[in-house]
Amino acid sequence: MKYETEIVQEKQKALIVSEHNYNFIGLLKSKLKNNSVEPFFSSIRPKSITRFDYCFFITKKNKDVRIEAHNRDTVKTVDVAGSSLSDTELDKILWFSFSSGKERYLKINYLTKKETVSTIKKVGPIKPHLTRNNLIMFIFSLIVFIHLIFAPFGLVSSFYIYRSLDNLRKENIENSEYFVSKASLFNNISKKLYSLSRPTFQTLGISAFPDDFVEINNHSIDAILQSQVIVANSKEIQRQIFKKNKSAAEKDDLKLRFKKLDSSLEQLAEDMASISQKLDLPFEKVKSLKKKLFEASDLISKSRRFMDYFEKAISSETPKNYLIFFANNMELRPGGGFIGSFAVVKLEDYEVGELRVYDVYDADGQLTAHVDPPKAISKYLGVPHWFLRDSNFSPDFPTNYQKALFFLEKELGMSNFDGSVLITTTSVENILSAFDNLYLPDYRETINAKNFYLKTQFQVEKNFFPGSTQKQTFLSSIVQQMIINLENVSTTKLLLGIKKSLDEKQMVVYSSDKNIQALVDSSFWSGRVIEPKCLMDSEECIIDYLFPYDANVGANKANFFINKSIYLKTLIDNDGKINHQLLVKYENSSPSEIFPTGYFRNYFQTLLSKNSIIKSVTVNGVSVDDYDESNDNFKSIGFFFEIPPKGSAEIKINYVLDKAIGKGKQIYQLTFQKQIGAGNSDLILDFRLGNNISLKNQNFSPLVKDGAIIYNTNLSTDKIFFIELSNL
Repeated sequence: MKYETEIVQEKQKALIVSEHNYNFIGLLKSKLKNNSVEPFFSSIRPKSITRFDYCFFITKKNKDVRIEAHNRDTVKTVDVAGSSLSDTELDKILWFSFSSGKERYLKINYLTKKETVSTIKKVGPIKPHLTRNNLIMFIFSLIVFIHLIFAPFGLVSSFYIYRSLDNLRKENIENSEYFVSKASLFNNISKKLYSLSRPTFQTLGISAFPDDFVEINNHSIDAILQSQVIVANSKEIQRQIFKKNKSAAEKDDLKLRFKKLDSSLEQLAEDMASISQKLDLPFEKVKSLKKKLFEASDLISKSRRFMDYFEKAISSETPKNYLIFFANNMELRPGGGFIGSFAVVKLEDYEVGELRVYDVYDADGQLTAHVDPPKAISKYLGVPHWFLRDSNFSPDFPTNYQKALFFLEKELGMSNFDGSVLITTTSVENILSAFDNLYLPDYRETINAKNFYLKTQFQVEKNFFPGSTQKQTFLSSIVQQMIINLENVSTTKLLLGIKKSLDEKQMVVYSSDKNIQALVDSSFWSGRVIEPKCLMDSEECIIDYLFPYDANVGANKANFFINKSIYLKTLIDNDGKINHQLLVKYENSSPSEIFPTGYFRNYFQTLLSKNSIIKSVTVNGVSVDDYDESNDNFKSIGFFFEIPPKGSAEIKINYVLDKAIGKGKQIYQLTFQKQIGAGNSDLILDFRLGNNISLKNQNFSPLVKDGAIIYNTNLSTDKIFFIELSNL
């Protein structure tokens, strides 16, 4: 049994002695309690007061009251005019009594009461002074007041809307409900008062702004109410989804909650669209808010489609089986990271089956056939056979998924999956950020987002040998604790952690359902290599493409210590020719050569536009002449280099496109893809234009200086850049 020790602080005690039960004594007791002092009352002074920290002796003095405050060895006296005290006056007395100041005497109310009597002066009757101008001014002020009185109530409603939204964001539903009820009350008063003045505003043609103001408040209140329903339903679905052996009633309840959630999301999207439409002011903050509302509305639309797919999958009477790959992106592969484990989960009849975790070495140990690996695996990793653990050697997740299915069929006889998710170590950390500390009783370990990787690495590598089950057991224990604690997790934080992982390609998804896969592709959540197409409706469009990616072939976790930055310098000369210099810098902060740190042995590859012409490739200024090159859908080059601990490397690739900017206006589109599982590298775009070429428009905000167009950002996800040029 585990014992816990609590230290309880004993409260101080105060004695109140008074023959008369004055009205302020009850308030005095309450204030002492609020200051962590336990009050006692007596009508008779006791023989000994040593067990009390403070004593207040209250005596009657004519019509006034005297209070003697004993604070250990100090006695302070307070004379009060009259026998009543306000809340503020009691605060003043307590402050005076408890303070360590040298003052020993205080008067309350004397000055106020005596001066009040002496300063009253007799005045004669007030004579009305009513003139025609005063009457006109009064009537005019009254009309203005009647027409504008709705505004203060509307502003108060807006204030309570803000407070309700703030509490809703923190998932403090009780406070959010309180503030939205206040907002609704003041908004209703505002609408009724506005109905009196609206005909006048319509006649004057100035009703548009107040109409929008009232409508924004209406839709905001409705949006909050719908959001509260969404949070409540999501929380309940989150609680019920992993419950085993559901009754028919529980399944019906879950079905109704999905339906209610969809309806609330639809209404919330409509409210957001209405608010965005009404926000038509030329201010940057308003424009930013409109953009956020548009993005939120788009996300809600996608969420509804995903939720519809998930409900169909989980409610299906035919089992749906899904693969989950756990990729360690600290040992980066082109498709996300070294696959150390994978899991299978089944959905059927509103039940989520047990998430069964497998160790990849256990599966690979059952492969009897030889499969030729990619050249980089055999030559630099030194492995003559190809296994499931290295199956994600393409930067395209759908390709890797098909290759993984091949290995699973050969190794374990597994097939007939309905989709897959690849989750990197970084993605797990994003999801764990929604949880408090997870205690694993079997390991006596506490896991959180900050220590997950190091703790897992320690448990996995400790006494590891092929065929051991410690990895799958440890990961299964973490998954089990996550499911157990799911009920107490913030739904908002959990969903934001998943969305962040999807947006930053730390989690990628594949579905055999073509409709849902189209949605995943359109959201850039599939980890697919994008086929370059001009997204602008223009015949004069030059398409450019760049996708650099790494493969750690050093059999260590050196990517944990790698910092990477990318700099693309582009010169469009007077002839319209597009010249590129790609500069990629690596820094290896590994402390030593001891595993899991050490040398960063990297097989670097990059995909370029098919019409690219390579001019030169260098590593740290030394020419690379024996790089691998192919020219299928893309121009692809690859080569090996290594960086010692606390070392760095600089790659330069000079190349040109064989298509130039023609005369007149033309669109230049650059698609820049991020590798699955890679960190968010710094990215700098530097465009230099010839004298006869000018920049007309772009979809990013660059710094233009000395003829250079420079844009600093980070490669957190796939990006598409548009530039409209004019060639005279």
